[in-house]
Amino acid sequence: MENLKRFNVYATDKAGMVQKFEFEHSYHSMERASQRGINNDRLSLALAYGEIIQKQGLEFHILGENRIPDEFEKEKEKLKNTVVVTRRDCVITCYRAKDPYKQIRKKSKIFYTQRMAA
Repeated sequence: MENLKRFNVYATDKAGMVQKFEFEHSYHSMERASQRGINNDRLSLALAYGEIIQKQGLEFHILGENRIPDEFEKEKEKLKNTVVVTRRDCVITCYRAKDPYKQIRKKSKIFYTQRMAA
């Protein structure tokens, strides 16, 4: 993949241990994040605290209202329902959805290009 930009995500688990994850931003995800007003801090929060749903060979990190840490209460409206789509350690795209769980649940289990190859 070309035009990738690396960034780190730090998450604290329940035991208080800090974990470091390294992700790559694809050109598409950087462009979409910029258009949608989702900065790297918001992306990092979704990746660190979001619920992960695996579908179509991708991971959907959903930062629902209940998963936002208390220290970000002031930004809750801007953060809630942020979805970051990753494959391995690469961010493919990101967006906000009114009901992300419903939207992802409706997706087919297999990505369209995978079905054509089968």
